[in-house]
Amino acid sequence: MTFDRRQFLKTTGAALGGLAVTSASATAESDWNYELVGEALDAGTYEAVVQGDWAYSANGAEISTVDVSDPSTPLLGGTAAGHGQDNLDVKVEGNLAALANDGDAGSDTNPAGVTFFDVSDPTTPVELSFYEAASGVHNCFLDGDYAYLCINDDFGYARMVVLDVSDPANPVSLEGTERGSGGAWMLRDAHPDMAKAGINPIHDLYVQDDLAYMCFWDAGVVVADVSDPSDPQAVAHFGATDDAGVEPAGTQERQERYLGQPGNAHYVQPTPSGDYTLVGAETFPGPFEDTVIPGDHGGIRIFDTSDVSTSSSPSNPTEDEIGFIPSPDRPSDGLRTSHNFDVREDKVFASFYQGGIRAYSIEDPTAPEELAAFAPLGTAYWTNVDLPESGTTTYNLGSDIGKGLTILELNHETPGTQNWDTDENLGPRDVLEPTMQNPL
Repeated sequence: MTFDRRQFLKTTGAALGGLAVTSASATAESDWNYELVGEALDAGTYEAVVQGDWAYSANGAEISTVDVSDPSTPLLGGTAAGHGQDNLDVKVEGNLAALANDGDAGSDTNPAGVTFFDVSDPTTPVELSFYEAASGVHNCFLDGDYAYLCINDDFGYARMVVLDVSDPANPVSLEGTERGSGGAWMLRDAHPDMAKAGINPIHDLYVQDDLAYMCFWDAGVVVADVSDPSDPQAVAHFGATDDAGVEPAGTQERQERYLGQPGNAHYVQPTPSGDYTLVGAETFPGPFEDTVIPGDHGGIRIFDTSDVSTSSSPSNPTEDEIGFIPSPDRPSDGLRTSHNFDVREDKVFASFYQGGIRAYSIEDPTAPEELAAFAPLGTAYWTNVDLPESGTTTYNLGSDIGKGLTILELNHETPGTQNWDTDENLGPRDVLEPTMQNPL
């Protein structure tokens, strides 16, 4: 079965544009707190990543770069148009950036695929090529000479497709003539029942140490050995729901399971050592038309993956997690499900839409501890990433959807509480209203 994710959300009322934006007080119950240090107006922003002194963001129709060498004064460097209007994801590796468009296959005005840019001079991104994909590419990843794409031309054929971008002016797909063959990995080859269920797209993926971690919604996370990108091999599978391989009985059940808990593996990232893997669930609880979506706002599960390697064999797909980070409980009338995050060995920096951006300690992964939170009125965050800095200072960069980038210092110098009940003196946030289309 083929779903149009954007249309599906619109018809079920899950697009966020209609949500009331309310105040959210974020109070740190520890000696840690977040301090606002800088902002950059970056209209239209969704995903953002950081490499060195530069942040790169996807802005719907374009890529933008922001100089963050001085976190207190982030400066817009340059912009360049991508192909289409639904460029929601960006990745960077060395001098190459990839801007993924979640558009429509075969469209002349909003084509599905990835625009590749030369960012050797971050102030002037230069388009190198556009790879037209078989479906909208909501998320992608760059690792070395390869790009990894999430392809969902049909949920029954949800798969990762690998491109050789050693010559980024001429990207070459490693997928064979048959869907899922060659340089691709397809869920239906390992779990045809889960693919046939029609509710298990590949949503996101992360590549580290020759392992590709792939989110397949209710089917959980599959880890594939990509040491040979032309022939990925599954080595682990965890986090699937008990009914991941059962086809919904009808439209109402399909909506309940697709938008509600359990399941909904949306974003994945291992710790740098790979000993643990974190999986965020994106859910949309509440009434949609005549359907009541079950469960609460999605949190982040922690799995022990210390035994997963390129020589592993697939594990039980219903393996239980060892730790859990719940979604915040405020604002009560806002969307605060887990979205994207960044992971250190001992900390997690996460975004929860209107629930803000938050930092957690995972020194004990079985008992994560919230350290600090930032969720002012009128903000909604797509991601929260670690901003590399010399010394002991920790900065986080958050992408405030449709408006710009926020830089915070995570400090341990001022014990007590930090309350952000108002949005006074927040600069660029007063300029633009939030736009939150296509939340997936």
